[in-house]
Amino acid sequence: MSQNNLETIPKILEQSLHPQFSNQADKTLKSIENESGFTINLLHVIASNNLSPSIRLAGALYFKNLIKRKWLDGNGDGTNYLLPIEDVNKIKLEILDIMIQLPNQLQVQIGEAITLIAESDFPYNWPNLIENLVEKFSLTDFINNKAILLVSHSIFKKWRSLFRSDELFLEIKLVLEKFVDPFLKLFIELDQLIDKSNNNEAKLIIYFENLLLLIQIYYDFNCQDIPEFFEDHMNELMTIIHKYLIYENDLLKYNDNDEEINILIKVKTSIVELLSLYVTRYADVFQPLIQTFITSVWDLINNYITKQPKYDLLVVKSLQFLTSIIKIPEYQSIFQQESSINEIIEKIILPNIYFREIDEEIFEDEPILYVRSDLEGSDYDSRRKSATDFLRELKELNSELLTTTVMKYVNQFLNHSTNDWRNKDTAIYLFSSLATKGSVTNIGVTSTNVLVDVVKFFSDNIANDLTTTTTTSRTTIHPILQVDAIKYIYIFRNQLTKEQLMMTLPRLINHLDIKSNPVVYTYSAITIEKLLSMTNFNQDHTPIFNKIDIQPYINELLTNLFNLISINNSSPEKLAENEFLIKCIMRILNTGEDCLQERLPIIQQLLTILKLIAKNPSNPKFSHYIFESLGLLIKFGINNNNANQYIDIIIPALLDILSEDVQEFVPYTFQILAFLLEKYPKQQQQQQHHHHQKLPETYKNLIQPLLSPMVWQFRGNIPGITRLLIAILEYDPISTFLNNNNNNGNNGNNGENQTLISLLGVFQNLLANKINDGYGFDLIQSIILNIPIEPSLKPFLPNISRLMLTRLQKSRTDKYVKRFVIFLCLLTTISLNNNNNNNNNDNISSVNKNILNGEFVINFLESVQLGVFQQILISFILPTSSILTNLQDKKLVNIGLSQLLVTIATSSTSSTSSTSSSQFIGLIPLILETLISNLDSYEGISKNIITTTTTNTTNTTNNNIVSNNNTITSIGQSLNELNLDLDLNVFGSQFSKIISINNPSFDPLINIKNNDFNNIKLIIFNNIKKIDIKYLYELSPKNQEILKKLGF
Repeated sequence: MSQNNLETIPKILEQSLHPQFSNQADKTLKSIENESGFTINLLHVIASNNLSPSIRLAGALYFKNLIKRKWLDGNGDGTNYLLPIEDVNKIKLEILDIMIQLPNQLQVQIGEAITLIAESDFPYNWPNLIENLVEKFSLTDFINNKAILLVSHSIFKKWRSLFRSDELFLEIKLVLEKFVDPFLKLFIELDQLIDKSNNNEAKLIIYFENLLLLIQIYYDFNCQDIPEFFEDHMNELMTIIHKYLIYENDLLKYNDNDEEINILIKVKTSIVELLSLYVTRYADVFQPLIQTFITSVWDLINNYITKQPKYDLLVVKSLQFLTSIIKIPEYQSIFQQESSINEIIEKIILPNIYFREIDEEIFEDEPILYVRSDLEGSDYDSRRKSATDFLRELKELNSELLTTTVMKYVNQFLNHSTNDWRNKDTAIYLFSSLATKGSVTNIGVTSTNVLVDVVKFFSDNIANDLTTTTTTSRTTIHPILQVDAIKYIYIFRNQLTKEQLMMTLPRLINHLDIKSNPVVYTYSAITIEKLLSMTNFNQDHTPIFNKIDIQPYINELLTNLFNLISINNSSPEKLAENEFLIKCIMRILNTGEDCLQERLPIIQQLLTILKLIAKNPSNPKFSHYIFESLGLLIKFGINNNNANQYIDIIIPALLDILSEDVQEFVPYTFQILAFLLEKYPKQQQQQQHHHHQKLPETYKNLIQPLLSPMVWQFRGNIPGITRLLIAILEYDPISTFLNNNNNNGNNGNNGENQTLISLLGVFQNLLANKINDGYGFDLIQSIILNIPIEPSLKPFLPNISRLMLTRLQKSRTDKYVKRFVIFLCLLTTISLNNNNNNNNNDNISSVNKNILNGEFVINFLESVQLGVFQQILISFILPTSSILTNLQDKKLVNIGLSQLLVTIATSSTSSTSSTSSSQFIGLIPLILETLISNLDSYEGISKNIITTTTTNTTNTTNNNIVSNNNTITSIGQSLNELNLDLDLNVFGSQFSKIISINNPSFDPLINIKNNDFNNIKLIIFNNIKKIDIKYLYELSPKNQEILKKLGF
């Protein structure tokens, strides 16, 4: 009997609330979630007032997550629903009415589900959404209105971060046409109702909650451009806005000691945010009203200057508004008088940079939170940062006056710092803000105020706080001043010489002590990591510090850092709390390269930490740096003599992660497994085909699970699994994919090669998906290179070609066409491969190497339908070859084109060729014209690369990799550019690549540098010389001139 009914679903949801039954309940729900009617039944359960709030909330959470997982298949076309289509239509029909009737806690969850649906379906597949929302507005029921406005804002706020496009403006226009009139009516009505309810707290709160949402939607509508409606009604609307900027009512302030941010503060904060938008983007139309708002915001800052943290965001936004005002020439005179500057410093800057008691409490009780919010360049807003930005902008107006004035205050605070560390902290912060020119970025300060001496200030006032080393003397220096000293190096590291920085390194290491304050040792780790990531500002970005510099300290550094991580082992969450420590370890391993003697104990420590945090992964950044560190230890340590030791230590730990289905770690696990096999020593292979190396038993046991559909359901797994399958294919394709199902040893019996058939099924599924088709090409490329075409793969080739061409015809994308063209041209170049080095990318089956060529590609396409090759060449290969920007792609495609040219030209004289020369001989002029035109543009690009990139062809160490755009990039820089602060704040289905073990794209011509135009030209010219000379005389005059210019 089906469990998909209104009686059973609540019982399953109730079971999910109990830990002993939750796993089974979740499995039961997942087993019926695809059944027709389930999502509607679940919505009705959520709407039922007869059920307990906890069951309804469990249902709402499951519904939201189900929408997130199953609304669309992620294929990019916005129409392929994973839920039954009848349920999809019913959900859109009923969900708004249900949401309105729900209590607030459930409204939030269902509102988020509506937002998820709207993100994929609005406007094209849910055209009546806005109409349905608007018609539910009421001028009397503001509880109902709040729900509608909440959903509306959640849909519209995505516009704020989107790039401008015709499609975006069309969507905004469609919304405005239906929404702005009721928006204005609600705004005016609310203003009147508030006036009538000044003594009614309950009504005021609900009205202000509505007002807050209207102001947020006001911002949404104006975030890209100012609509004509708002320009026409600006005076009317801004009069109301100003009214509530200065509005006060004790009924809305709650308890003044209460730390909760009340609704009045929220409204004022949103108003100031809206004003900043108008000042920044629409100052020309907003100009008549600006002065009024400047005065009001100034008063607002002074009135809410209290040290209570609940006012922080309001003060921050107000300071940001004033910072924007400084940039408008008409108002700069206000800020350029000495009296004004003194008033600004005393009333605005100093009160907002002073270290408050609440800051000290966070410093002591929440050290990691403190660091994250205090760190320069972070996304956290704070009073200090906003005051600093304001001060820096003031400095741009009159640097000399501001510097002189601020330094008076700096010296005053320094003179009174003996008995109060806060004065010295204020002085250091003021000076740092003054000395910095521009903002502090991820690479530190790049320019400073020439009127102050950064190094002298450090030696006179800060160095002693940094150099304190003994436990006894540490007690005499407040830890916040120690942090100030360390942070000073962090900020001004680019202004200090390498020798000066090397002198500070031992002092920073001394602070990596379990007896140190957590903020002190964390900032030390952060600063050491940043020092080791520094690069020269020249074109090659070579690292400042190398393995020789760090070798004397590496063991002490690693020991101290692991000790600091281990002291917080009370829970998995606590252990993984401080990502800055493990990031510092990662940087040390990267800089140290191969100078670390004992790697296996470090690997064991990482795996132990990994095992503990796997019980409850809570910090995505910490987890990522663990795997980066593991990758670096393998990369710089594994060799033919110790490979089995690495395998024996690492793989069991990774298999535990897979067996326990720690989903957050599974994508990383597949990458490490793949990299280990890529680095595993390959036996010397015999020339005979039947002699081959054997895959390690551990990897053999993974084959069937890797080919099962379940493991491919999670999008984040796909890149790692694909890489692992390719590594297996390259290592042992015969016994892995051909012999294992065939007891008589006859590889030619394809009907029994079920593993190969399953592998091809994986390729088919990847190719069909617009997001994953690139991985499909990677996989089939490896299959064709490593599985013997004769006789094993040949029967499958027509169907492989048919799948590619069908996708090309029915649902191609620009990305797909490019990969398809590169795939075809790459196959034509295999015969040119020089198998003389040990690069894994060069491991090409000797049997297939003699088969893969231009003729193979033509027959591969023609096997589906005669004449297809000509269509593909004219419609896709030739046009795509002319628009490629990646140098490796250009190299492969253009050389591949010249190989096709030779194949067609020589097929007419070959008695053994299966290619019909009469059919394709007419393509020679087309290919030749395109090829010569491509060479001309290729030369220009290559010359530009050469002149703008410093390359060192004689010194290619492990510290350098060649990136896709052919510029030389250090591994350290690659890791430095890893934007984890943005990309890894939460675990999710997205793939997180381990940068330290990045796998370069396959290049059969790896011995030819991507920008070596002369060598590439030589290969292409040699191929052109093999065709009949008459075609050269038939070239266009322009291309004849190009050939002459290129020295043909």
